[in-house]
Amino acid sequence: MSGITLYSFSLSGNSHKIRHFLSILGIEYELKLLDPHTQEHKSDHFVALNPLGQVPVLVDGDAVICDSNAILVYLAEKYDEDKTWYPQDALLRAEVQKFLSMSAGEVLNGPNLYRGIKVIGKPGDLEQTYDKTIHFFTYLDKHLNDRDYLLGTKPSIADIALYTYPKLAVKSGINLSDFGNIANWFARIESGLHYVSAPEK
Repeated sequence: MSGITLYSFSLSGNSHKIRHFLSILGIEYELKLLDPHTQEHKSDHFVALNPLGQVPVLVDGDAVICDSNAILVYLAEKYDEDKTWYPQDALLRAEVQKFLSMSAGEVLNGPNLYRGIKVIGKPGDLEQTYDKTIHFFTYLDKHLNDRDYLLGTKPSIADIALYTYPKLAVKSGINLSDFGNIANWFARIESGLHYVSAPEK
């Protein structure tokens, strides 16, 4: 055991990103599933780790890292010896950051919220989030028109960050028939040797 602990919810898409990347890196870890129904993420113990009371949280020895994007960067910087998942080139890093921002912006307010309203019962306007999801899918499909992955021919943490919630939105009812490039991108990611399946709903 590496001494790494990941705090998660079973249905958390953001936590799935970290489980997926830990698998790719071949890192063993302890998974601690919190119960959102009993507000376990608001307990004194957990709030001491993350005062925002949100998952995922990764504990690596004395280091405590909150936020899925921050955790992806941390893991890539510390454990990806070949430096392939978070490129060193300044322009490529800027591209990665752009997509990490999208995962916390357009994806959060589109695919993530669409799935949350339709499947988990979160409050919100389903029609509005559907429109935002289709708008984002249109952008993403066009971006992938001449690329295997978001940065080109090789995957990066940008792909890990953006994959989960669009995939969950499709599981929740978004039709991929007009987004063939996204479907092919999904297939490439899912064919990876260390792929970890997204939550079933």
